[in-house]
Parts: sequence; C-alpha cells; structure tokens
Amino acid sequence: MNKLTLSILLILFAGNFSLSQAAQQVLPEHLQQIEALQRRADNLAFGQLSGADSYHLAKARAWLDLATSEYYEKDTSGAVTDSIGQAEALLDKLERKQPEINMETPLQINGSEVVRSDLLEQIITQKKRDQFSCGQPQIATAEVYLVWAGHEFYESGQSHAESYMRSAENLIYEGQVAIDNCVSAPSLPASPLETISLSGDALFAFDKATLNSSALWRLDDLADKIKSVAQLEEVVLVGHTDRMRSDGHHERNQLLSEQRAESIKKYLVGKGIPAEKIHASGVGSTQPLIECSTKQSKTKQIDCLQPNRRVEITLRGSKEEKPMTQTKEDTKKSDSENADKSE
Repeated sequence: MNKLTLSILLILFAGNFSLSQAAQQVLPEHLQQIEALQRRADNLAFGQLSGADSYHLAKARAWLDLATSEYYEKDTSGAVTDSIGQAEALLDKLERKQPEINMETPLQINGSEVVRSDLLEQIITQKKRDQFSCGQPQIATAEVYLVWAGHEFYESGQSHAESYMRSAENLIYEGQVAIDNCVSAPSLPASPLETISLSGDALFAFDKATLNSSALWRLDDLADKIKSVAQLEEVVLVGHTDRMRSDGHHERNQLLSEQRAESIKKYLVGKGIPAEKIHASGVGSTQPLIECSTKQSKTKQIDCLQPNRRVEITLRGSKEEKPMTQTKEDTKKSDSENADKSE
C-alpha cells in the first residue's frame, strides 16, 4: 500500500468517524425542541384536560425531563432524540383531542436496557384497578423513570441507576396511596385526609437538607397536629424541588428531595411520632405546582419557581371529637330533667 492510498484511507476513515459522531451528538436544536414542547405542555396543563389526559400529559412531561437532563449531559446514545419523539407524539395527540390514546410505554429506548421487572409488574397491577384515574400522573411518571433508570444502568451501572429506581418506586407508592384513598373514600366518609404544604425555603438553606433552627417551630406545630389524630394510619412526607439544576444533573434534585423528607421524618420521630407510621420519599422536580418562562433571568426563574420547592405532608386517620365538659348549671338541669322523667 503506497503512501497516497494510505492517506486517502485515513481521510475517509476520519470523515466517516466524524459523521458517525455528529449523527449521535446532542445539538442546540434539541434544546429548542424541548423548550417548544415544554411550552405546549404548559398550555395543555392550563387548559381543560379530561382525567385520562392527565396520564398522557404527565408522561410527556417526564419524557421532557429525561430529554433535558441527557441534553445537558451531552448524551450520544440517541436517548435525547427518542425522548423528544415520545413527548412530541403524546402532545400531538392531546392537542388533537385524539380519543383513547395508547397507554403503553416502551420498555427501553436507544442506549438503555430493561430493569426492575418487579416494578413493571406493580405498574401493570395499578393500571388495571378500577380507580386508576386517581393515581394516573404518578404511575405515568414512574413508567418513564424506569426507562430512565435503564438508560443510566446501560451507561454507568447500578450506582447511577439507583436514584431513578427509587424515584420510580416512590412514585408507584404515591400512586397506589392515591388509588387506595379514592377507593376507600366512599366507605369511610368520617375519616378525613389532610394535606399540609411547607415551603422548602423556610425549612432549609439553599441546596441543603439540614433543617434551619429558625424553622423548627413549624415542625413542632406539625407534630402537635399529628398527635391530635386519634387513629393515625400514616404520615406521608414527599419532598419536591424546582427544575433548576445548574450542573445538568437531575439526580441531585431527586436526592435532595429525598434527604429533606428524611430530615423531617427524623425530627418528627424525635418528637414522639412513631417511625413506622411515617413514609418519607422525594420526587425531585417531577410534580411542579407552577411553570415559569425559561426566557427570564436565572434569578427571576428561581424566585418564580419558589412554590415548587416544598414538602407536602399528608395525614391519614381520623379525629375523635373531645367530650363536651358540663357546667354546674348543665348538671343541675340534667338532674332535674331525669327527676321529671322518673316521676
């Protein structure tokens, strides 16, 4: 092989390699697509959606979270393109108000593998329940998180996939609780459910899971409220963060939300609430209360997204009414009435 032939082969090889890399690279156009789809999802969220539509919208949002995270990770497996495609297909059907949209989720995408078949079975079970509509957003998000876990497992192994598996597990649990409550509500009208939302900014310093000493009175009040529940079934703590993540690592938000819920659990246990009655979990930024424009400055976005940084506490059980204390006059009146009856 002469030098000229070798040079040509090297040039062709380098050119093919560059084309192959370019085909898999994440591009600025991907971010533009993601942001456009997020705006479409916001418009649908603020419009009138039927119960079934909330499942598909939640799933589309989860696919966009996956696409955003992997975009900033500069993923080259094709996961960004696949996730964008999944979200776009769902939003197209929702906007056209297509009836009976398929509720199946692909078990894997490019650069992923199937993980946690036990959780897949739990999802299938919940989707078959009569009151599934009550837990649709949580289950839909869990489905995508299992695919996300499979992608992380494929790329970096069990350690990177673990937080996404926990997220899916927590979401399935939250969905199951919502479905259980929906089923039991008609037969237990006297068993109230109470949900309390505490601002994460008031309880914790920025990006920390250590409780502020100035916020402990809020948790003392919460402990007193929990103790007033006569027949306490469960205390569900769910940590939430906003979508801001300067380093592009979604798992940091997930881990932070879990750690904050655990910090509150430990404090309540120290105040005498039984640990076995408290279930603490985190869902990261997957369940926002509000959406804010990405065109704002980062400072304005952080201010705008403040309501999303929270911990939600749900008390399950029943409260007994305290017996009324009788005054001396009430006692005399009661004795007099009893005496009249005996005559």
